[in-house]
Amino acid sequence: MLVVANSTLEFSFDPDTFRWSLRRVDAEWPAVLGANLGVQLRRADGASFRWEGQAHCQEADAVTLTPEFLPGGPGVRASVSLADGALGLEVEFLLPPGAPHLLWRARLSNRSAQIWHWRDLDLAVIGSRFGRAGDAARRFTGQSLGSHLTLHPEAGKLAFFSNGYQSWSFSGSLRGAMSEPATRIGYFDGPKMRNMLSPVVEGIGHFTSDLYGVVGDLAHDQGLVLGFLSQREHFGHVEAALVDPRGPYMRLSAHGDDVPLGPGEARVTDWAYLGFMRPSDPDPLGPYLETSAQENRARVPALTPVGWCSWYQYFDSVTEKHVLANLDALRATRDELPLDFVQLDDGFQAQVGDWFATKDTFPHGLPWLSEAIRAGGHTPGLWLAPFIARSDAALVRQRPDWFLKDDRRKWVSAGLAWARFCYALDVTHPGVREHTRRLIETAVREWGFPYLKLDFLFAGALPGRRYDPTLTRAQAFRRALEEIRAVAGDDVFLLGCGCPLGPAIGLVDGMRISTDVAPHWHPQLFGRVGAEFFRPEMALASARNAIQNTLNRAALHRRWWLNDPDCLLVRDYDTRLTEAEVRSLASVIALSGGMFLVSDDMTRLKPERRRYITTLLPVLNIRPRVHGWLESTMPEVLTVPLSGPVGQWWLLGMFNWEGSTQGRMVDLEALGLPRGEYWIADLWEREVRRLHPGQLLGFDRIPAHGGHLLAVRPVTEAPQWVASDLHFSQGCEVVSWTPGEESLTIGLSLGRAAVGAVTLAVADPPLTVSVNGVAVQPHVVGPDLLRIPVTCDQQAEIRLSWQRTRPASLS
Repeated sequence: MLVVANSTLEFSFDPDTFRWSLRRVDAEWPAVLGANLGVQLRRADGASFRWEGQAHCQEADAVTLTPEFLPGGPGVRASVSLADGALGLEVEFLLPPGAPHLLWRARLSNRSAQIWHWRDLDLAVIGSRFGRAGDAARRFTGQSLGSHLTLHPEAGKLAFFSNGYQSWSFSGSLRGAMSEPATRIGYFDGPKMRNMLSPVVEGIGHFTSDLYGVVGDLAHDQGLVLGFLSQREHFGHVEAALVDPRGPYMRLSAHGDDVPLGPGEARVTDWAYLGFMRPSDPDPLGPYLETSAQENRARVPALTPVGWCSWYQYFDSVTEKHVLANLDALRATRDELPLDFVQLDDGFQAQVGDWFATKDTFPHGLPWLSEAIRAGGHTPGLWLAPFIARSDAALVRQRPDWFLKDDRRKWVSAGLAWARFCYALDVTHPGVREHTRRLIETAVREWGFPYLKLDFLFAGALPGRRYDPTLTRAQAFRRALEEIRAVAGDDVFLLGCGCPLGPAIGLVDGMRISTDVAPHWHPQLFGRVGAEFFRPEMALASARNAIQNTLNRAALHRRWWLNDPDCLLVRDYDTRLTEAEVRSLASVIALSGGMFLVSDDMTRLKPERRRYITTLLPVLNIRPRVHGWLESTMPEVLTVPLSGPVGQWWLLGMFNWEGSTQGRMVDLEALGLPRGEYWIADLWEREVRRLHPGQLLGFDRIPAHGGHLLAVRPVTEAPQWVASDLHFSQGCEVVSWTPGEESLTIGLSLGRAAVGAVTLAVADPPLTVSVNGVAVQPHVVGPDLLRIPVTCDQQAEIRLSWQRTRPASLS
């Protein structure tokens, strides 16, 4: 038995069985015992070969391993001969110094004279799909016990976090008594929403996840993260079966896509990751996500884009006149609504796939329009879908050899979109590669767009017969994105959308992490006629689904990229969203810290609705803590700690995702806040209350799909900043807090014009209050609470004085 350890974990490897185990150095659990690997290949003659991980090692040694992205650490290198010596498998296991996780990868080599085809390689098989039920039988017959995962000696309620394949795919927690979310429209949307080579599982407690997954014992607050750090070499999935809480089953599999493995050739997997954690920790996925970011050299821009998008108002009927009208409206309100960029979405091109010709509704062309946007003080942005074409596009007729075909030489469907089936381009074809390079070069250099939203990217990774059959789907897709980045240049902002997540890390600046939003809460197609039929769909456009993924993928933000939660829609026309739902959408987007886009007709937006936009600006570089992320498919509580000249406070989002009015209550101590007395300031309701130590914070009636965005402040000695409706943070607008002997001066900076009020706690009413040197009349709004009207033009100064003005002396 080979045993290596760091300060956190102990790893052991058995050369006689090729099985491995992992546990904490200071506890017997959680622990993985007797995990094994597995390989499935196909010979050129069609015969299958499968190895399920039981073999005696050829070599096994304790070594020091040093990946390019991490300092060296203790590890094990082991190899085994398979298929009567025709294949070799070498595995490297690494415990990075001080890290709470194990990394490992495998190298599969062909030692024979014939071609093999790689189908799957299981990096970890832990437990049995049937749980621990078979252990007694194995003991009775004298067989060795199978592998198993022990999260806690006493079986507890289990849950699994599933990460979706691409931007729009469902992500969220699934409890052991649930089944995997299904779709009724797989024939139409399957290619768009799921990895077509991942297994389709059925039954209670049986789930899959792409790239990484989490299993947790909710009763004992123990969990395990299992996945890949990247998807440069292959796609991969996690499979879990929670049928027996005493021993959950997990399998981490790399997809070989049936690529050839020629004589003397080898394939190396991406690094696999396994780490123990507590689901209730403030940042339980942090170690995994940050290690992945290091390995992929993630791009995280310092500034978060803020802008306007044409899609959700005009969809593919947008015209040049629409864009110009909104430019004029943005120019007129720029002082209070400073949006950086204006993005033209789908609808300008002759057809999806025919990018170099524009519709007659854009008579001046794209270079002229980008210059008009730039002249208005905005950065021009453009939507493209480079890897897909509608079936009626001219490109389909002119270049049929560019498109992906299946084994029967039929065109590979990229799903139904724009009321037609679409086809996927073969991103390894030399013609497609040159066509894509030319498109990106033209969009950036000739048309003048330094911001590109690249949509429907999943089409570049669909299964099929490629021009270059030696590349896995992930390799082909990753290289296509690398070529786009190289042509665009480092200074162009690339937003991925409809994009498989893993291969894009390090190449895109922003990533849509949700479905499309929509001006309705539940998914709808064909108006309200099919509303009930489509309501269960978890990956169709809707405000509900967009919010759900924004919550469940919040931890990715400012680690792998900037999260794009999709657009904020605040209008009260052309919409079925209630005002409560608009508030919830605005609150979640603000708390996410992600990219900020609006998509209403700015010429028609009423001032009271525009407030839902302006109050969220400027965007904060924050990432929320999502409470109950492993307990609920759609978590209802978020917190963000903040600090500044006015002290320390928390933002708290409380929501009711039910379809009827409900009450909600939280214990601040359970959320990690210290016991004490707090001011509770409700942003949208403009109300303030005082919460006593140990008192629960509750609301009796939260409307369906509604919520509250609160600032929670420890009560301190007066005078104290309590609330503000100038900015959603209710405090980050304060840049200075200067108390004097009988005065207080507060400096504000918003970066925009605003009219609103701030609320202070004071022991005694001030004798004078001024804003920018002009006396104002404050209002008493509660015991010791003073609300001061404020007009802010970029900046403002509030001054309170408790000193009586003395009359001038007579001479």
